[in-house]
Amino acid sequence: MQSPDQGALAPYPDRLLLVTKVGATYDRSLGRLALAQRPEQLRAEVEANLTSLGVDSLAVVNLRRGDTGVGLIASGDQSVDLDSQLAELLALRDAGKIGHIGLSNVDADQLRAALPAQIVCVQNAYSVLDRSAEPVLDLCRETGIAWVPFFPLGSAFAGLPKVAEHPEVVATAAAVGATPAQVGLAWLLAHDEHTLLIPGTADAEHLRENLAVGRVHLDPETIRRLDAIGSTEPPRGSILTP
Repeated sequence: MQSPDQGALAPYPDRLLLVTKVGATYDRSLGRLALAQRPEQLRAEVEANLTSLGVDSLAVVNLRRGDTGVGLIASGDQSVDLDSQLAELLALRDAGKIGHIGLSNVDADQLRAALPAQIVCVQNAYSVLDRSAEPVLDLCRETGIAWVPFFPLGSAFAGLPKVAEHPEVVATAAAVGATPAQVGLAWLLAHDEHTLLIPGTADAEHLRENLAVGRVHLDPETIRRLDAIGSTEPPRGSILTP
């Protein structure tokens, strides 16, 4: 019997890798996302993912940290050291419930400290406008770790820049015959060869546009101009990061 959470892709084909994230969960009492950083909470989230998806193992589980950023900053019993969290995930990996471990919302020092755990991907906020995670990306390049930028086009949340509204992005889109969103995503692919895009959408036409990004070519001069519009300062606003 298919679980209600399995969705249209179940039963899952062999070529499909299931990737989930732990470290925060929806709190019904608060009506919003809340951190769940303690090791036993991480294990419970993994077990819940396995049950809801109807599988015995998850290809990758990303650990979302709560140290920095806007919204959801860890405090009290949610201030957990990275080593303790990784130890729990490594135990789950040894048990066969996790194939690989990824990190989310981390800085370069944290990633460097976690490298012995054989991290396979990093998921941080990053876009052509928000370049504050560039040091983390540099380390991913050095170590061959996949880069998975969330909010790759900015966000509807207050305080985050909207890539598709920037004048340079809009002008580039007109020049290359693409949408502004496609230009923002194409820049990410050109910026690092290990980038995995995760643009979210509930619109079928936007999905088709996203899938066509691989055909959008940005020449070196265009990339240079887009490089110049990014900021290394973290965006400020009242948001709850994923």
